[in-house]
Amino acid sequence: MSERICPVCGVGKLESMSRTIALADPSGIEKTIQVSEYTCPSCGAEGDLFGDNEHAIQKKYAEIRADAVASMLEEFSGKGTSYSAAERVLGLPQRTLSKWKNKSVAPSAGATALMRYIHLFPWLLEVADNKFEKKTAMRIHIAAAMQDLCHMAKTNDVKSVSAGIVENTNNALFFVSMGKSSALSAQAQRTATTPAELMVSSGACECTYET
Repeated sequence: MSERICPVCGVGKLESMSRTIALADPSGIEKTIQVSEYTCPSCGAEGDLFGDNEHAIQKKYAEIRADAVASMLEEFSGKGTSYSAAERVLGLPQRTLSKWKNKSVAPSAGATALMRYIHLFPWLLEVADNKFEKKTAMRIHIAAAMQDLCHMAKTNDVKSVSAGIVENTNNALFFVSMGKSSALSAQAQRTATTPAELMVSSGACECTYET
């Protein structure tokens, strides 16, 4: 029995029960934490009646974020990425990344999100280095996407990669086809040979761009 009094009715002495829950991070890090829940036999109130669990959970999530960021920065080191250069282009104070890596300073939720983006899309550092200029950013993005496409083709036993643009006065279709044989897929062949005057917009994706 707990000596705590129910905050709902102010009368009942609460019964407590502990249980273990798992907290997971997108990076795969998982930690467990023990939480307590209460039940009031007088009024029937139950749950985390004092908010203790939320504080403990947020503290544990902060530990998980610190571990995740430290792991991502380890990969930075392995790829030869300069911490000082990354701090410069991202506008971070000097030694911020080193402090996150050795966990002497805990990264905020926003800082963790930033590191996740950089971890997933390293070319964003080049975008930042170019002052986020839109057309330059688009070129960097497209170049990175094409590199990823070539990597996918190599790692998925793709024998052929073909690409092209078919257009008429109003519409343009950019297509990429990856095949397991040396010949183009039937769909790619049909697309590549479709007369321009027969091309129409599918409505699945529309965009406006400047050249």
